[in-house]
Amino acid sequence: MNRHNTLAGGSAAFLAANTIGRFRIAFDNPENLGSAVMQRLDANHTETKGLFTRTDERLGKAEAAMGEVKSKLGDMDARLADAEQKAARRGGGGSLAGPKSWGQRFVEAPEYKSFDGSRDRQGLRFRAEVASTEDEHKNITSVTASGGSLVGRDQRVSDPALLPWNALTVRDLVAQGTTISNAVSYPRMTSRTIGAAMVAEGALKPQSDLAFEEVTAPVRTLAHYFLASRQIIDDAPALAATIDAEARNGLADVEDAQLLFGDGTGQNLLGIVPQASAFVKQWTNATGSPLDVLIQAIAQVEALNWKVDGMVLNAVDWRMLQAMKDTQGRYIGNSPFEASVLQRIWQTPVATTNRMPKGTFLVGPFKTQAQIFDRMGIEVLASSEDGDNFRRNLITLRAEERLAFTVKRPASFVTGSLSATLA
Repeated sequence: MNRHNTLAGGSAAFLAANTIGRFRIAFDNPENLGSAVMQRLDANHTETKGLFTRTDERLGKAEAAMGEVKSKLGDMDARLADAEQKAARRGGGGSLAGPKSWGQRFVEAPEYKSFDGSRDRQGLRFRAEVASTEDEHKNITSVTASGGSLVGRDQRVSDPALLPWNALTVRDLVAQGTTISNAVSYPRMTSRTIGAAMVAEGALKPQSDLAFEEVTAPVRTLAHYFLASRQIIDDAPALAATIDAEARNGLADVEDAQLLFGDGTGQNLLGIVPQASAFVKQWTNATGSPLDVLIQAIAQVEALNWKVDGMVLNAVDWRMLQAMKDTQGRYIGNSPFEASVLQRIWQTPVATTNRMPKGTFLVGPFKTQAQIFDRMGIEVLASSEDGDNFRRNLITLRAEERLAFTVKRPASFVTGSLSATLA
């Protein structure tokens, strides 16, 4: 649309205004309209070309970003498929694959696979290390996280009734560590004299005295071997099951005994119980039960400013305590049919082992005051060249580990009898 306006002062000049699209163009002479419009259109065309160029560049970047997203999604799909396959191999339940057991690690090791492919099995010898790092070692020595059972655990988070009991070993209670030496040395405080007091301005400050001793824990070897038929080497699942059931459980059982009762002589570790303090009642309770003894033992440790974080009981004693009833015949603890109960007494985790004599207990700050230092991960070796194995068609399987054990403050642990008198 064009508009013509007469300029002030009677001038014959005209001002023409033309709207093209969203641009408004003003002229002082209608005759110049054509050339002005063309100039403006040229400028608009140049601007539009620049806009398209920038748009193309952004679209290119967007396509590149979409390609990267597709690549990541493809990788995620592959990982999800792998996880689903692992879950299926574990027997369903919707849970992902857990840590591999000793036996699984052994039969999947390159050494075993090479041996398995040999035409002549006799006269060959191979080895497979089944735990070489701290995390791996903890996984394969925790009852609930390893191959102690030959059937995979089906844990369903959405169904608490199916949650398993928390089965702990002594190793699970103490702190974990590694070493590359043949001994672990550390300073242990032997005495403390605190002279702290209120001090006047300009006066001398009182002195506190601390005394230490150097303690050394040597690295010891724990090992055993057993014989199996040569045919078991041909059957990887059977070999894995045998390693889990015999090699693992045999070492774990003796390890519990050493951590608890080793006397430190010869090749023995120095365990906790020989160094622990004897139980002393903290208050009188004429009708005290084993549960009263345990809470007083915890109080005895806490009186020394330590925090109890673990307890060791005989497996039968643990069941005996669960079966305790009140005067009306009701169970003191949770229902016998409740499968999700944690293995705790007085809010304290309980490790059960038949290495602990019946009627005896041990409580203390395991995580802070006792520590295992693994020198060598669990090693499993198999050989047909042992004794008369060749003639009898047998294979010797040997499992061993090397570790040191330290108890930093022995007095922080308390041991005693569940039937101790509190009167």
